Amino acid sequence: MTKLVLLSFILLSARSVSAHHGTSTYDMNKEISLTGTVKEWTFGNPHTWLWLTVNSPQRPLEEWSIESAPPNYLTGQGWSPSTLKAGETLTILVSPLKTEPRRAILLEVKRSNGETLIVRPRGSFGRPARVNQDK
Repeated sequence: MTKLVLLSFILLSARSVSAHHGTSTYDMNKEISLTGTVKEWTFGNPHTWLWLTVNSPQRPLEEWSIESAPPNYLTGQGWSPSTLKAGETLTILVSPLKTEPRRAILLEVKRSNGETLIVRPRGSFGRPARVNQDK
């Protein structure tokens, strides 16, 4: 019985590790600043997601899908399902997905009141200490 439980644990652990891609699909050496309106914020496993509608002179109206950290990590940082609200205007810092336009991973959020929320501090979670920043 003990061997069966141990084998099950090993198989489940291996499956969850292989299923998680980390930040390898994102260009973590590039950071883009986007200003837009929250379309949707989902706070679910395995990752939270932000959909942001961006409208600026440099870009036509675009919808960006932004992956963020898992809820259990963000909860420990003070985030919740109601941290970001539909209709709220934000300026975010992201690293783009290598293969698809308008997809990225969330690094930082700056609210209109000046509050900054950091998801991935510089030098951790795949984010280099220094990078080239595009506007």
